Amino acid sequence: MKYFLLVLYFIAVGIFLSSCTKEDNPTEPGDGDNNTEYPAEPAISEIFPSVAIPNGYIYLIGENFGQTAGTVSVKFKSRANQQEKEGVIQSVEPTKITVKVPADIDTAPEGNEIVVTTPKGTVTNTSTPVYGIESSAFGDTWLPGKGFIGNVYQLEVNTPSLPDFSTMPIKSVLLAPNLDVPTRSFSDGFPGVQGGLVEWFGIKFVGKLVIETAGEYTFHIGSDDGSKLYIDNEMIIDNDGTHGYLERSGTVTLPAGEHRIRVDYFQGPRFNIAMRLFWTKPGGQKEIVPAESINLPDIDQIR
Repeated sequence: MKYFLLVLYFIAVGIFLSSCTKEDNPTEPGDGDNNTEYPAEPAISEIFPSVAIPNGYIYLIGENFGQTAGTVSVKFKSRANQQEKEGVIQSVEPTKITVKVPADIDTAPEGNEIVVTTPKGTVTNTSTPVYGIESSAFGDTWLPGKGFIGNVYQLEVNTPSLPDFSTMPIKSVLLAPNLDVPTRSFSDGFPGVQGGLVEWFGIKFVGKLVIETAGEYTFHIGSDDGSKLYIDNEMIIDNDGTHGYLERSGTVTLPAGEHRIRVDYFQGPRFNIAMRLFWTKPGGQKEIVPAESINLPDIDQIR
């Protein structure tokens, strides 16, 4: 009888244990912490700036990034060749990542996609490409979030005036804190223009002009060869054509705030190169438009 009761006891225990589910047991170590730190897959809402200098920094804004740098990765995926280069995480917050740009980021004009991976998944941002820049066109002096982006184009020999850049392939991209290239020998090249281009090239510079005080502003462009200035898509100065260093001016009334600015420039035949952008503010003196007054452009301005 004792043996019979003992058998029944073990059968009952077995049935009880088999009926238990994972939910009946305490959460496995780490699960609760993981779900708290990473409630869902990562999401990217903004990337700033949209240009990246090797070993510089960019900021990713979004959500579900967590707070542990060791469990998050950020990669720069080249649109030109699909190769991925890993950035170095500097800091991670649930809604912001600061990442150091790879030293060998791809600088092809197609740009790079940003790939973020956390323990909860991977997201690739395809709507806001990050453009790798070999260096600032005027050395490495660069204010975060500031400067002109310049698309460089190769022109046909004997091009007499500025072409329609929108119909041409981009050869390379440069970053310029401002436009201040005094007359120099063509053999010295234009700062930031690579590939041995010293004649027959054009550059479309775009950015956002910061106006702190509303009023009447006079702009001056000096160039060798041709150039044009546009503010808020309106041409302010036409200094086109093949010529030696020549300055022209234009005046416009601007409210305070940001204004889209574009400077088209081309270098024709030897022997000199020059490109300078000045302004005279209300009650002020003529001076180079400073880097502090040029914000990086919106994405749709670049292409």
